[in-house]
Amino acid sequence: MKILRITYIFLIFYSIQCNSTETIEDVDFIGKDNKTYKTAKDPGSKKIISEIVKTAPEFQSFKSDFSMKIQTFVPKPDTVYLDGKVFYSNEGKLVKIQLMDTFFGLIFTELISNPTQIQIKSSSSKDISNFPMGDLIIQDPNTKKNIAIPFPVIYQYLTGSYIDEIQNPKSKFLISESRVLLEKPDGIYEYFFQNGSMERLELSSVKRGLKAIALVKNSTSSFFPPKEIITKVISLDTEKENVLIQIQMKKTTKLEPGINTFRF
Repeated sequence: MKILRITYIFLIFYSIQCNSTETIEDVDFIGKDNKTYKTAKDPGSKKIISEIVKTAPEFQSFKSDFSMKIQTFVPKPDTVYLDGKVFYSNEGKLVKIQLMDTFFGLIFTELISNPTQIQIKSSSSKDISNFPMGDLIIQDPNTKKNIAIPFPVIYQYLTGSYIDEIQNPKSKFLISESRVLLEKPDGIYEYFFQNGSMERLELSSVKRGLKAIALVKNSTSSFFPPKEIITKVISLDTEKENVLIQIQMKKTTKLEPGINTFRF
């Protein structure tokens, strides 16, 4: 499996902040239930889908500033801060993310994604790297430790593409708890809904050696994009958390990005 590597050279900019006592709220992995899941053809499953589609917010194009906090735990606790901008076009489900340092606002990495592909370009190179949708692997240049960030779960929150995912004919439903499970080649995705609104997304992948949880902190189902997304990654080998990620949206504007936005 190909992986996407972004070496976070910006660690040097944040060394004075790494001693911060502020921590990201921890979240637990629930996992697949032992109860029987119904097929998509079951009347109860169809009722859940109908409620979710009816309740879903209007997924409009937007641009937004955001801040990101990354807490790592192996080999030692550390915290990294960065800022960025995200652009989303609902036509084609296109996402562009610009990562920049918090002090100077300099862009060091740009990422463009659609449902199946990710392109990455570093400001220090003219080369553009192309990858299938998958994990972002951030590498600490000091420890050489790799940190896997499950980008597909973040992408689904940013674009609302989970609506299409749960309507896959292969989806299975735990009707009593409004949960939708979908097995894909890269892992098992499970979507948790409450009153028709998705409150968390879990991924378990033996192939990738990780479990991940992503949830939103604002409970208003009509709000898009989410104001805050928390993502936790757990190693299947040790069952210990590798990383906690907090993304907070700021200054969101609903508009259609210009035609040149999704180009490097």
